[in-house]
Amino acid sequence: MKTAVVIYFVLFSLSLYGQGWADNFSTIPADSTLVPFSNIEKKRGKAVSINVGLNMAMRGFNRFVLEDEYAQINFHSMRNNMNTLPVWDTNRFSTNLIGHPYHGSMYFNSARANGFEFYQSSLVTSAGSLMWEYLMETKPPSHNDLWATTVGGAALGEILFRLSDLILDNRTTGLGRAGRELLAGILAPTRLITRLTTGEAWKTGQSRGNLLYGPPYLLELYSGETMRVVNSLNTTQWNTTLGAGIQYGEQSDILIEKPYEWFQTTGEAMIGNEGFHLTQVNTLGLLFNKALFRNEDTWVTGGLFQHFNYYNMKQSGDENSATTLYISEAAAIGPGVIAQKKKHKVKAQFGAHLSGIILGASKSDHFKLDDRDYNFGSGFSLKLNSSFQYRQKLLFSLFAENYMLFSWKGVDDYDMLKNLTIDEIDFLNVQGDKSSVRLYLLGLNMKYRLNENAHLIFQARHFTQNTVYKHFPKVNHHSNELFFGIGMYV
Repeated sequence: MKTAVVIYFVLFSLSLYGQGWADNFSTIPADSTLVPFSNIEKKRGKAVSINVGLNMAMRGFNRFVLEDEYAQINFHSMRNNMNTLPVWDTNRFSTNLIGHPYHGSMYFNSARANGFEFYQSSLVTSAGSLMWEYLMETKPPSHNDLWATTVGGAALGEILFRLSDLILDNRTTGLGRAGRELLAGILAPTRLITRLTTGEAWKTGQSRGNLLYGPPYLLELYSGETMRVVNSLNTTQWNTTLGAGIQYGEQSDILIEKPYEWFQTTGEAMIGNEGFHLTQVNTLGLLFNKALFRNEDTWVTGGLFQHFNYYNMKQSGDENSATTLYISEAAAIGPGVIAQKKKHKVKAQFGAHLSGIILGASKSDHFKLDDRDYNFGSGFSLKLNSSFQYRQKLLFSLFAENYMLFSWKGVDDYDMLKNLTIDEIDFLNVQGDKSSVRLYLLGLNMKYRLNENAHLIFQARHFTQNTVYKHFPKVNHHSNELFFGIGMYV
């Protein structure tokens, strides 16, 4: 116990490094015009100290309050981890493929809020993840956590940073100001910590005090009912769905200067008897682009895009594997092209994107170990989408996503899994089944505008998972979804 207290005292002392309450009292003078982000002072000490403090606070809670076994760290566990190669862990799908990327986004935003650019912040995210994996757990470091936290954290982190920048406004006061700070803090907690330690969270001025130029954007909120039909079980499920989507930046052949000056993202959640369940997060961020063609009514642009996709389709309280669909593309990057043509009252758009998947995951029919019932893998994806808009009244779009994942380090002896000790599970180090899987998503989306803000939505989607196993027969799963709802542009 004394050793643990000493360790926490030493690491907590590191979190105080650079906090300097006498540093610039605000990142930008609140009564000034917008300062170019590249001219903002980089506060390296503050970025590092916030990340160390974040890790210490989370691990301290698990260690001293929850008394989790894996949080009982000491110098011996740290030394062991430093001499151990990463493994593939057995945490549940939501923890590994959305929880860790969100955790990484907090590392990322501690750097972004303190003057670092996108790629510099990604390095800070990697450092935070390395600290967590090697020093903050008694379990061995994890391949999947390092990739998901660093790469997925950068994708979510930049998006959440830019969204928080749209919300914050140093001109406001009272409950309005508190609400803005709270909402931005939920999206980017370490940015809120930075604003609290500098005093900017309550300082007012004559300008918004944002760190980024405000681009055009379109935010959509929607809700409705989703009917899901699982073909293999001949079952029908109804769920209430809440969703939000945003398109950020100019979607044209204008060259972007910084990563994610254009992105689009969608998130959906299911509301059921067991509460709130996040079912889907999709992001596509432009890292850089080049104009390929342009005339009076047509433009084509190509570029390099970062992908993050998360699907967790599961009926609340239903443990039947056939009703569950997992798709993850936590760390992926690749080229893409977007084309648009306007003619009279019609606007047509087409997009094609190819990505290399460093870390992905899919549902397994056989691998069950600890909290894990899915396979990790790497591979590639191809996404196609097209849309047609008539008089800004009717929008009709088609989209297709095709993922190919390979689990190249799998299990041969399944009987052995039944008798493993906790330590043996921790060091088993397999991606799951020896398998390859193809995941298809085909969809149709229609929106009919009722007035300036409101519109009706109909969406149909078909999911297919075809898995080829080395030790088991091939398995196919199919399901269909219909969504009926209403959306609002805000």
